Amino acid sequence: MNTAPATSSITAREAVLRAALRVFLERGFAAARIEDIAQVAGVGKGSVYLHFRNKKELFQAVIDEGIVSQIEMAEAVASDFSGSASDLLATLLHTNLVDFWGTPSSGIYKLIVAESAQFPELAATYHNHITCRARELVQRILRLGIAQGEYREMDVECTAHLILNALDNEQLQAHSLKEFDGSRIDPHRFVEALMRLVLDGARLTSK
Repeated sequence: MNTAPATSSITAREAVLRAALRVFLERGFAAARIEDIAQVAGVGKGSVYLHFRNKKELFQAVIDEGIVSQIEMAEAVASDFSGSASDLLATLLHTNLVDFWGTPSSGIYKLIVAESAQFPELAATYHNHITCRARELVQRILRLGIAQGEYREMDVECTAHLILNALDNEQLQAHSLKEFDGSRIDPHRFVEALMRLVLDGARLTSK
């Protein structure tokens, strides 16, 4: 594993977080060592402990930096959006989500699934901080569509699960089988097909 010394353009904490994400994704949580993360970050081991008390705290910071921040951005967009529910959902999926899929942090979900049996507390934290918030956001958008007369009555909870489970599975597949799958489709095409499949049936009138 090549080292990537910290540069003056980023702080030591940022360098540690980037290195930690790389090491976690390459080795898994169990096999990742603080000294390896420090080496990749180009800092001393003590510098890692200066910012993070232990590996679990560091891993949580990686999740907060890479994924929780994305959820917060999506929630902020939703709170200020004035268009239709479908336009809001399309905006969030085509911009926030697809952009996120292109980042290294999108591999964290695969890591959580792989490590969930050995480290259930990590999976629980991910579920509470990310999965539940994402479900609530999608449910809120669907309820908005119903309230505005855009969608017919539906099982909001199950529909939100359906949308997010499809997205999670696509993300998992991309990080597990992409080197063997030569037929990977464009993320925007996937999102558009998913929205048509789910929301065309929910609309009161066809567009």
